[in-house]
Amino acid sequence: MNMATVGSRGPRNILEDTRGSGDSAATVSIASISDQDWYISRTHGVYHIPACAKGQAYALLLVTPRGDALDLGDNRRFPFTISAREIAEDLLQDLHDHGIFVCAGARPSADELAAATGRRDGFYQRLLTDADTMWARGHSFREISDLHRRAAIALGVEREWAYVPSRMTDCPACGEKVKPAVAVCRHCHAILDAEKAAKHGLGTGDGLGRTADESAKGQKGNSEIPAKDESPEGNS
Repeated sequence: MNMATVGSRGPRNILEDTRGSGDSAATVSIASISDQDWYISRTHGVYHIPACAKGQAYALLLVTPRGDALDLGDNRRFPFTISAREIAEDLLQDLHDHGIFVCAGARPSADELAAATGRRDGFYQRLLTDADTMWARGHSFREISDLHRRAAIALGVEREWAYVPSRMTDCPACGEKVKPAVAVCRHCHAILDAEKAAKHGLGTGDGLGRTADESAKGQKGNSEIPAKDESPEGNS
């Protein structure tokens, strides 16, 4: 349906209403079995496809129709309505292999979930094969992407190239980098987890036994002790 409005004065304003072939009032469901959050930006909005939480079969995003407009200049605009299904199909054009799909109904069926799982696992298997080939060629971590590592983790396979280094944290006592969840700091010997340290018999001797707070206070106190004046005037 096209509509044109011409004012008595000023430039001509043209309005066009373009609707999709489907029901523009209908809500469409997007299901995801991916463990990753996806954010997709369009001129008519930003869409968040949530990650599928552990223990759940899928995550769901409900898409509704949106309006948009083309600015042609000279006060001329072409507003149009985009149906929910058109939006959903546009959002998923590069995500089908990740286990994300448009549901035929309000919720995904068992067959749809099985098909999405097979499609995703097949995609991950291809990534695994590609990564193995690249690794055999030069053993270079630079050629391995996060997507390759994600595929290995999702399929539950171990690969040398899929190694993900542990994220280091700062010791609250000395500020040095330590592995997360360690009982005692390897640098200043402060106890970071008293329960774990006691369980393994740590915290006695060799400077051990102080908590992180006590170690931090001790370091602060030592830094505030003035140096002894050894000048002749100070000894007189």
